[in-house]
Amino acid sequence: MTIINTWTKEFSYFPNIKHINHGKAQTITVFQPLAADRIRLLINNQFGRIPLEIKSIKIIVNDNDYDLTMNNNTSFSIASKRCLWSDWLPIHLKGNSTFDIEIRSYNHSIHTLGSTISTELADSNNYIDGDNRFFYGVSAVQSDTDELVNKIAFFGDSLTNQGRFTAPLAKLLSQENTVTANYGISGNRLLHKGNSTSIWSNSFGPAGVNRFEKMINEFNPNTVILLEGTNDLLLPGTGTPTSELPSVQNMMDGYKKIEQYCNDSNVKLICLTLPPFQGAIIDGHDAWSSEKEALRTEINDFILSLTNTIDLATFVCDDSQKKLAKEFDSGDHTHFSDDGGKLIAQFLETSLSGEYINY
Repeated sequence: MTIINTWTKEFSYFPNIKHINHGKAQTITVFQPLAADRIRLLINNQFGRIPLEIKSIKIIVNDNDYDLTMNNNTSFSIASKRCLWSDWLPIHLKGNSTFDIEIRSYNHSIHTLGSTISTELADSNNYIDGDNRFFYGVSAVQSDTDELVNKIAFFGDSLTNQGRFTAPLAKLLSQENTVTANYGISGNRLLHKGNSTSIWSNSFGPAGVNRFEKMINEFNPNTVILLEGTNDLLLPGTGTPTSELPSVQNMMDGYKKIEQYCNDSNVKLICLTLPPFQGAIIDGHDAWSSEKEALRTEINDFILSLTNTIDLATFVCDDSQKKLAKEFDSGDHTHFSDDGGKLIAQFLETSLSGEYINY
């Protein structure tokens, strides 16, 4: 038997969201890629200042519900700054299926949250802001399965976190006995922690180079697909100090640090080139400039020199090579559309087989 995370979502700190749990309950629908005979859940209070008080958690499959316990108790508390695995729940789940997690909590306001736009891998009936859905409590599902499985971690910023390409790609890969984990954080940068006048600044997380090793230790992937660095260029001058705009050498050093982590852990690193963002506006400020575009081009030249690279930027660019093509643009000139994300997923799935990968 193999114990493996079959769903994983990076959580972040959202102090500006005050009312996620006014109804005292939420339901999360989670995609289960593999058949399993028992599961357990990671209950996450990583950024909480007070304990997360759980009244109950039920797993619901085909209208049947099952109580999840922690140390044999159906009600329990997760201390501030802690994450704990539940007890194992004997339950038969089919592969390529979904199940519901119903969480009831006494807490009025919870700031340790996951977020997504795509609902292909996880959906929640809780707080929604714009296109983003936020949920609390469970950040991973671990399954006991008899299948041999490959593990791929997606690591990056909102382009990864939103799930518009990672979720459909995860479903494609699940047909190949591969499970995935989403370690994207919206607003995240490769070199710097969140530092902005934006109300979302605290949720941008620590620098990618500083949280990468934690991801390796937690998920122990065979492969990492990295799309990180866009915000290092995008954010300076839009509420983030312009002094934090990196040099090409700064970015190269960051990628080399990530590469070294992977080499030390015998993990295959696949880097994606940085997509364009001409036309992007953040909090009323132009996020694009010719200087940033020149940096992006030089950084992508370096990324293309690495051992395994997929040239995502060229695939999603319009003819100018500075803008997202219309079919990939969600409308803000930075993030992918739903249809564009599906096209990217198909492109990457093909590329992972070697047809378009650069060596």
